[in-house]
Amino acid sequence: MAQPVDLSGLHRELDGLKRQLCHCESRGECLGCKGMEMVRQQAEAVIAAASQPVLLQVAQEAATRDMLTQFGAMQERLLADPEIQRAAETMQSQLLQDPEARHLLEELMRRFQGGGPEETGAADDIPPRG
Repeated sequence: MAQPVDLSGLHRELDGLKRQLCHCESRGECLGCKGMEMVRQQAEAVIAAASQPVLLQVAQEAATRDMLTQFGAMQERLLADPEIQRAAETMQSQLLQDPEARHLLEELMRRFQGGGPEETGAADDIPPRG
């Protein structure tokens, strides 16, 4: 569990700034007093949220799931379109007929599967990216 954050220094500095900006003798009626109280509350909220790494992780996971759901729906719509299916098949056929393109695709697939050119015996004519 995260250690509590000491806000005493922040509160001390905000109190000093509030005294400099106050026009109502610290009754909380002027813009200086109200503004400093708002800054204090916002700082406390940010620090509280930042000290909750589990909340950040949950938010990131939820955003990732939402994005994957949207991509899945988009993929389903695209795959249901017969014109897009024909275009993808034509492109695949043309790529596989070109020996150089086919070689590059095979090398790319090997790299995606975790094997480098030296591990798979692939030709050295493909320069490493970098």
